[in-house]
Amino acid sequence: MMKAGYIRKAGILVAALAFLAAGATSALAASGSLYDKLRADPQFSTLVRIIDANGVKSAYTGASARTVFAPTNAAFNAITNGYADMLAPANISVKQNTQALLLYEIVPGRIDVGEIKGKTRQVMTVQGSKETIDGTGPQISFGPPPYGALVNGAPIKASNGVILPVDRLPVPVFADGKP
Repeated sequence: MMKAGYIRKAGILVAALAFLAAGATSALAASGSLYDKLRADPQFSTLVRIIDANGVKSAYTGASARTVFAPTNAAFNAITNGYADMLAPANISVKQNTQALLLYEIVPGRIDVGEIKGKTRQVMTVQGSKETIDGTGPQISFGPPPYGALVNGAPIKASNGVILPVDRLPVPVFADGKP
């Protein structure tokens, strides 16, 4: 009888430890800021260098939840005239334009891709542009074609938000229809 009680208690203890371990694993998966996650992932090394060169790291490390539509290295490599000017801005105008592009890719709050599938959602970017996230196609898009980008990777959770890898550098379109 006493042995059965010990076995039951041991079973409860094992179940409790498994539950706690699962929670710890989830917490560890999301530990680190958006910037930390970008820096740790080689596919975003160009983006991290541009963030550092333009002084906007705080937009990726702040406590408030954010979603980053993060261009991969392949997205930067596809830019027709390259991206060297973003890495070493020649003047304040280039730096401000690059900062605006980086802040345009950030949306307040955590965007759950599962909630976007089959829907569209209007958002305001940290840069101040109103933009559409469209989940009605085969891939989720951010911004209008041909200036927008498609989510082309799994979400990466961070302590202060989520990173959605995208296939291009999304560019805001202004009232005159030009980027």
